[in-house]
Amino acid sequence: MAEEVEEEHFDPRTLLNDEDDQKLHLFIKAGTDGRSKGACPFCQDVFLKLLIKREADSEFSFDVITINCKTPPKEFKEISKKLPTLVHGDIVLNDVDDIEDYLDSSYPNYKLSFDDPEALKIQSNVFKRFTYLIKDVHTNPQTLLYELEKIDKFLRERGTKYISANRITGLDCSLWPKLQHIRVAASYILNLSIPVEFSALWNYLASAYELDAFVKSCPSDQEIVLHWTRRESSKEYLQLTKEEPRFSFEIPNRR
Repeated sequence: MAEEVEEEHFDPRTLLNDEDDQKLHLFIKAGTDGRSKGACPFCQDVFLKLLIKREADSEFSFDVITINCKTPPKEFKEISKKLPTLVHGDIVLNDVDDIEDYLDSSYPNYKLSFDDPEALKIQSNVFKRFTYLIKDVHTNPQTLLYELEKIDKFLRERGTKYISANRITGLDCSLWPKLQHIRVAASYILNLSIPVEFSALWNYLASAYELDAFVKSCPSDQEIVLHWTRRESSKEYLQLTKEEPRFSFEIPNRR
């Protein structure tokens, strides 16, 4: 099991005067309270990868620093303009693919990269279709359901526990958070659920929920909904910020 990784406010001393040059610092989006982890699928992608690296090597060390996107500290803005950002000594990276490459080259204890063009292609449009739908760029839910069905069919035919193999790869770390956003936000905001008959896709989500690394890196349902809502002054929005955090990790009875 991975060692606990505390989430914390940004402290410039942590970054600028760290005596341990071997420690990695991951900066991610803060939640609506300004402290907890927020709902950014790309931030969870990197957080998940770091936790998986930690599980493979107990001496692998990193911390997580949450950044309030509305009022980012001046010290953070001096080193990066976007999240997630990984800092390691003088190295500053804020592209998810570059971060994965750096982690694999610097810490080859667990290789995240995996050459699988077919798997990469099959999931390439699903998050885009979701964002188009939730932002009212288009209003036909079939476009999203079609992409989800493609992934379900691919997983069923591939027959592996994870999307590319029977071991977790970087593509899983990328896809799982996006599917969680789709599951939670589409259901709450659009009243659109992932069909129960997509059993291979639900099995795939179940494989994420059984991982301590996924559970630890996953934002609450409320944070995911708040990430996608645009009515920040509404009573519903304010109510969500006050609720006890919920996490949708249950799965339906699969056929």
